[in-house]
Amino acid sequence: MSLSQSTRSPLARLVLFMICLAIAGSCIAGAHYYTVDLPQQKATPPENGFKLGTQCDICQANCAGKTDIWNCLQECDLIC
Repeated sequence: MSLSQSTRSPLARLVLFMICLAIAGSCIAGAHYYTVDLPQQKATPPENGFKLGTQCDICQANCAGKTDIWNCLQECDLIC
C-alpha cells in the first residue's frame, strides 16, 4: 500500500467541497427566507384612507360634463 492510494484525488475533493458549499448555501437561504422574506409577505400595508378605485371613478365622473374631456381624463390617469 502506497500513500497515494489512500488519499483522495483533487477532483473528488473538489466535488465534495462543492456539495458542502451547496448544502451550506441552501441552509443560509432557507434561514433568510423564514426570517426576512416570509414576514414581509404576510405584512399588511397601512391604511391611509385613500382608495384608488374610488378616486379614479370620481375623477372620471367629473370629466363627463367638461368640454375638454381629453385633458381631464389624462389628469385622472395621473391620480389612478
